[in-house]
Amino acid sequence: MAGVIVYEPDDESDVEGLPWAVTFEASAGDEWASFVCGPYERDEAVRLAEDVVAAGQGVTAVVEPLLPVTEAADVLATIAELREEADGE
Repeated sequence: MAGVIVYEPDDESDVEGLPWAVTFEASAGDEWASFVCGPYERDEAVRLAEDVVAAGQGVTAVVEPLLPVTEAADVLATIAELREEADGE
């Protein structure tokens, strides 16, 4: 299944000023390594993703903000939060 997936933040999430990236992935039985492009402003990232998906075949594009993390502890804390959320669902 090809398409564009755009991260839509919660009302509580503050991603307005963050840079955005696009991950291009194979879909529809195609096989190749995914890759990330960016950083972009959100609208630019969405536009690029839509253009590539429209022109290509078997391509999925995921558009999401880049989190400004500089410490391993911050990454581990985010992972722990996501695990707790998943366990609660």
